[in-house]
Amino acid sequence: MADYHDYHQVWDDWAYWDQVDLENEMDAQLDAQLDAKSTVGRGRRPRRVVTDRMNPFTAMGDDEFVDRFRLRKASMYDLIEEIRDQLPAANDLRGCPVPPYLQTLIAIRCMATGDHQRTLGDSHDVSQTTVSECLKTVSRAIATKVIFL
Repeated sequence: MADYHDYHQVWDDWAYWDQVDLENEMDAQLDAQLDAKSTVGRGRRPRRVVTDRMNPFTAMGDDEFVDRFRLRKASMYDLIEEIRDQLPAANDLRGCPVPPYLQTLIAIRCMATGDHQRTLGDSHDVSQTTVSECLKTVSRAIATKVIFL
């Protein structure tokens, strides 16, 4: 009797998940239809998607951080605090803000590794143009601090 009960339990589970899949498909089709109707004749702009970028300070261990950026976390914090007021609140090509700490990390990593800007942009979820801007502004900010010290 236990085998008969187990068979029916498995069948009920499959039926349940088939129903869930069917409902999800129907919801997706309904959403697509509503989106198509709401954008007809209006020229509606697509929704802006804000990316959640990785924070290397929290995501990486100390050894990995030094391996990637050639500086310890404490040294990087000090550098960011020194030049923070000279870094604008830059936006990438998608209109997402790039905070000063990320601008500094991108530029320092480019200087430390000599990696290509497009590859760095891919690893930090920004465009190549944004990497170039970060490199320019952070380099100028560091040079300004060095000249006045």
